[in-house]
Amino acid sequence: MAALSAPSSDMTPSGSAARIAGGLEFIIAGVCGAIVANLYFAQPVVGEIGAALGLSPERAGLIVTLTQLGYCCGLLLLVPLGDILENRRLALSVLAIGFIAAVTMAVTKSHIVFLLASIGLGVGSVSVQILLPYAAALADPQRQGVVVGRVMAGILTGIMLSRPVSALIAGALGWRSVFGLAAVVCVLAAVSIWRRMPPRKPDSTTNYAGIIRSLFSAATNNRLLQRRAAYQFLMFYSYTLFWTALPLLLFGSAYGMNHLQVSLIALAGASGAAMSPVAGKIADRGLIIPGTTIALAVGVLAWVIVAFGASGGAIGVIVLTLGAIVLDGAVPVSLVMSQRELFSAHPEQRSRLNGLFMAMFFVGGALGASVGVWAFESQGWLGVVVAGAAGPAAALVLHLISTARRSTTIVGGTSK
Repeated sequence: MAALSAPSSDMTPSGSAARIAGGLEFIIAGVCGAIVANLYFAQPVVGEIGAALGLSPERAGLIVTLTQLGYCCGLLLLVPLGDILENRRLALSVLAIGFIAAVTMAVTKSHIVFLLASIGLGVGSVSVQILLPYAAALADPQRQGVVVGRVMAGILTGIMLSRPVSALIAGALGWRSVFGLAAVVCVLAAVSIWRRMPPRKPDSTTNYAGIIRSLFSAATNNRLLQRRAAYQFLMFYSYTLFWTALPLLLFGSAYGMNHLQVSLIALAGASGAAMSPVAGKIADRGLIIPGTTIALAVGVLAWVIVAFGASGGAIGVIVLTLGAIVLDGAVPVSLVMSQRELFSAHPEQRSRLNGLFMAMFFVGGALGASVGVWAFESQGWLGVVVAGAAGPAAALVLHLISTARRSTTIVGGTSK
């Protein structure tokens, strides 16, 4: 399949494609990776935050859940503005919300205020999904696939590195310093956006109400969006469930690890981000369907591997690390495959479809975070494995059924 289509006619970038070819794509990737890390800084320290603020382990899981839900609200209500407002100023305005929330989380002693600020941190982090279509619009049409793949690699690297970085900082300076870092990240990202990225004003007469109406139409009528969003909902549910529950296992009696040791295991999983550019090349060769099949099947395999990691010891560490690497490789491959197919099919609706698609992606993450804490506290590691494996297994079944139906339709004389 070809790389992403050229920007639609209603988008007029301010700045030439050559500017992003000269290295701007790497700056955007780095900024996006730094910002999105704010979404996950709380995961390794949920237990400590809950103890400090008087939250039970089950309710402490709401910290991650509310952050993800805030992000989803931003995806649906703010990302579509990228089709009508100047992108750089929009990203900075949204990022300011994240800065205020991070400072609040670093200093408040109220669990209610902290939970509300968690929503704000999620909303502020949605600026990365404003910058992703921005990067695609500034790129040369023949390089859009490469640019989007590199920015996604930055985002995924930020997600995967966020947990070990958080664990290291919390172990050395305490959990509040983690959110101090989040505030600093917002400031540094804002400086980079303002100084290094050219403005881009979309040439569109569509108003905000019209864009929001089109979201409902796409959500109810676009079968490709529905299918791909379902896959990624289930995959990210599984991914977030794993990384929410794993620290609880490693800090427990079976392993008794400290923050540094937990961070090293999480760091190993970050290698999975390297699969994003590889997935892009595979998709460019027209192998999206088999690539998706393999990614979803590997997601199931990852849970089979980690099922043997509950007993502790060196073997348990090896098993859990291997499973983390496998899972962290499967998720970006399935994500890039989905984005490539979706954006290539509907280039004129890139920002709006990106908002809907990623909203479902992160709703899955929010659900996974809550289920992960509940499953571990009530059912132990076996419960975590069963709940987690259900995600990629269900996605694989849906994908195989859809592929079979589409093959039958094509044979019958249509290609819808």
